[in-house]
Amino acid sequence: AIDMKKLNTLNKILIALALSFAFLLIFKIINYKSSERYYYISSVSVPEQFPINLFGIWFQTEEEEYAGDFYKDKDRINSFASSWGFSESYEAHEPLFLPKKLFLEYIDFQSEMYFKDTIKLPQEKMVIVFESAKKSGHLKTLNSWSNKKGLEFHVGIANEGNIVFWLLGNEFQEEFFRTQITPKPFPTSISATNQPINNKKEFLSSVFKDFSDSLRTELKMKSINVQFKDSIPRHFKYLRENSSK
Repeated sequence: AIDMKKLNTLNKILIALALSFAFLLIFKIINYKSSERYYYISSVSVPEQFPINLFGIWFQTEEEEYAGDFYKDKDRINSFASSWGFSESYEAHEPLFLPKKLFLEYIDFQSEMYFKDTIKLPQEKMVIVFESAKKSGHLKTLNSWSNKKGLEFHVGIANEGNIVFWLLGNEFQEEFFRTQITPKPFPTSISATNQPINNKKEFLSSVFKDFSDSLRTELKMKSINVQFKDSIPRHFKYLRENSSK
């Protein structure tokens, strides 16, 4: 015979589990905040005249640290082949919360100064730019398979610790933030990679081993009195056109 007491207990457990799953699903749906998520990709560049070695760059969102799509551009920068405003192409797959902060760690070749900072980003301004681009039809396709539309964050690392942020779309480029970070004392290790530094001179020689003295001199001559924070990249055609009006 069926033990009704055990059956009732089992039913109660199953009901409790079902309710728990339902509450978790509701919580997940509410917490997802789809209206606060956007499709975006990310890129970074440095001026040709001011090469750096970029150890780490990533966003911090509401949920977690987000590596972004910086890796291809990072490799280009560390191969000393970057161009101011140029970026690789990427694809977005899921909508994400807008980044709250950006972490940066690098060494500037010419000054041999070490920079590391976590930059707080202007949330309201980013939302305004995204919504404006959406209304005016300037979002660009970020996924060729599913026609997902959004914007590209582009980070420009200029000389003297100047960092410029743009949002790029379809026939659309807008600077939304800029700041200047200060150099830090030369470290005993690199935070982003946990790489120890025993000797500053040897470390710099290894990082910038592909640069000759003649190239160093040439770069310094080309970059006298140049401030790239005030230079619109030649790749940003529409921003250059709008700024000249």
